[in-house]
Amino acid sequence: MGRLFWEVAAGEARQELRTAGFPRARQEPVSPVGSRKKPLEMRAPGAGAASREGIADLGGGVFQLPTDYPAVCNAPLWSYLVASGGKFALIDPGVRSTRTATLAAAVSAAGLDPAAADLVIATHGHPDHSGGQRSWADAVPGVRVAAPLEDVPWVESFDRQWVRCWDDYPGTLDLRAGRADLEALCVPEPTVDLMLRDGDTVQVGGRGRELAVVQTSGHTWGHCAYLDRQTGALFTGDAVQGHGTRSSDGADVFAPMYVDVAETRRGLRRLAGLPFTLLCPAHVPPMSRDDGLAFIQDSLDFVDEAEALARDLVRQKAPGPVLTRDLCLVIARLTGTDPPVTPQVVATARAHLYALAREGLLEAAWLPAPGDQDRPATGPSG
Repeated sequence: MGRLFWEVAAGEARQELRTAGFPRARQEPVSPVGSRKKPLEMRAPGAGAASREGIADLGGGVFQLPTDYPAVCNAPLWSYLVASGGKFALIDPGVRSTRTATLAAAVSAAGLDPAAADLVIATHGHPDHSGGQRSWADAVPGVRVAAPLEDVPWVESFDRQWVRCWDDYPGTLDLRAGRADLEALCVPEPTVDLMLRDGDTVQVGGRGRELAVVQTSGHTWGHCAYLDRQTGALFTGDAVQGHGTRSSDGADVFAPMYVDVAETRRGLRRLAGLPFTLLCPAHVPPMSRDDGLAFIQDSLDFVDEAEALARDLVRQKAPGPVLTRDLCLVIARLTGTDPPVTPQVVATARAHLYALAREGLLEAAWLPAPGDQDRPATGPSG
């Protein structure tokens, strides 16, 4: 099947652009992407018309809610509400500012009291999914904060997340100049009340409505999806990414991001085997089962294509070295991402290089940076 790119309607392209996934900062504009196939039109059953404040009623007490992330980081993002007995759960409640910027009003427009929040649950520990949990915990006494077990250290400590995620690409990508902007999305951090494991169920509102926890490691090590057994809605966070997601202004594409190739494939295949009726990703609109299965397959196709590119690159470079940056450039051409070296592309490129190293096709090596051989040592001696 052809490559799928997901596009969200937006206004005129802005002159303020940012590195993919980061808060807006003034940079040189990137070139619009005009050579890719037109994205498919995905519509979910029961979700044909948006209601007040950009809300979509997906049926059965499930709502798609708008966030402020397009304005903050130039990326589409939705939260999902699951109602039960006058209470509700919010899945992926955005960043620190999202509650006051959009969600509190959207909850009211959906016919619920924001003070009736029972559960704020993150699919994983990145700031755009867990950064808004603390604001709900501060505003609504007794609300439960839930996150996947393996991602809890990232949710509860941006310092840990920084070291193990954003500052984990030495020699390839240096994000230190943007640390304060990232930190502002999710600090102060919440304390997690429910640490979720694969196979767990989470009650919503105490009225028998359950979300089933399905671990889908790949995008992060702990990433989980949640299946609403009452409606069949499957909330997949960032597990299903296709060939990338168009930025809100349409000028760039966020490449798929994952940290392990085998885990990504395993997670996607698990999702395809679930009895869902509605696929609800975080960064693209919800879609029907048939379209959801096609989107999952397109995500698997991307992994296969990226693996083929990595293998071709190794053959071309042999017996010389292969730099992570080399594979970034190739993957960015596939997705249409510009600039090519972003956190998403680097993580995915490294995942594929690690996979080939596990096969014995590569071995690890560190190359001196050009012109830095005479720089004095700064670490401990002896």
